[in-house]
Amino acid sequence: MKKIGVEEHFENEVFRKFDEEVRDISTFPVAADLKRQKYLKDILDMPVTEHRLSTMDKYDISMQILSPNTPAVQYLQDSSRAVDMAARINDLTEVFVSQAPDRFRGFALLPTQNPQLAAQELERCVNQKKFVGAFIHGQTGLGDYPYYDDRCYDVLWEKMVDLDIPVYIHPRNPEPDQIRAFAGCEELLCNTWHWGFVTGTLVLRMVFNGVFERFPNLKVIIGHMGETIPYCLKRIDEGYECRRLWEQGKLSKLPSYYLKKNLYISTSGGYSPETMACAIKALGPDKILFGTDYPHFPTELAVDQLEQCQLNKDELEAVCYKNAERLFKL
Repeated sequence: MKKIGVEEHFENEVFRKFDEEVRDISTFPVAADLKRQKYLKDILDMPVTEHRLSTMDKYDISMQILSPNTPAVQYLQDSSRAVDMAARINDLTEVFVSQAPDRFRGFALLPTQNPQLAAQELERCVNQKKFVGAFIHGQTGLGDYPYYDDRCYDVLWEKMVDLDIPVYIHPRNPEPDQIRAFAGCEELLCNTWHWGFVTGTLVLRMVFNGVFERFPNLKVIIGHMGETIPYCLKRIDEGYECRRLWEQGKLSKLPSYYLKKNLYISTSGGYSPETMACAIKALGPDKILFGTDYPHFPTELAVDQLEQCQLNKDELEAVCYKNAERLFKL
């Protein structure tokens, strides 16, 4: 069955230089050892016809929605530098897409340090480059407004709703004052726990502080089977109800209502059939998108674990390609 991958990364030397520029800002350990770093670099540096397209053909992946494999923009405190860097990265994304325009589409990386200019950059990428979504690498910078429930971002969400495109929020490392929670237990880093913790917190802040109340048609995607959120809906509602948070007037409905309505999740990364069954029951099969996390997760495993879920034909078609076609208007 054909598939559309929605968390598929690419990289080049420009991105690596950007990452080096902000490396000193983050005191968190790197996510991969030297052997794995070389393995990933070798794949990412291959011509698209040598590995990427042949892998897509082998596993019937008709299209990749491409995202830049660099979190550098979101780390910056200098908003003007972030705006320039994002525009450069988006121009390079357009060049990469042009190698196989029938097989690739692009996400626009947003310089969220300046929400007004981020909205303008998004409009440029959608109208001029035909990108199909927005992309954010976790929380923004180390300044006053790192989280996306702040009202300063409303201009950006309004633009996304006007353009009718989704935003993919990808994990990044915690901020320095959050690192203590992981000190002495590095086994919890990265995909074990902390990436999901950081990304899930961003989305839940948006729910509880009324972003989806203000923008009911805003569509947010997170990866890795929802960063644990789909499996905690009842617990999240319980906290809202038992503490009488409705008295604050921020929300007109239970938190789970907004998560079921506004949240999409992708299959990128490892999961089990039980995880998929829970996600489908929690959010519905129309909110789950296929993704491989290329090249960080083996494509053959991404396909194999989907097949193990024993979805019915309608569910499988929805997850593999129909949801993506509808969401990205492909």
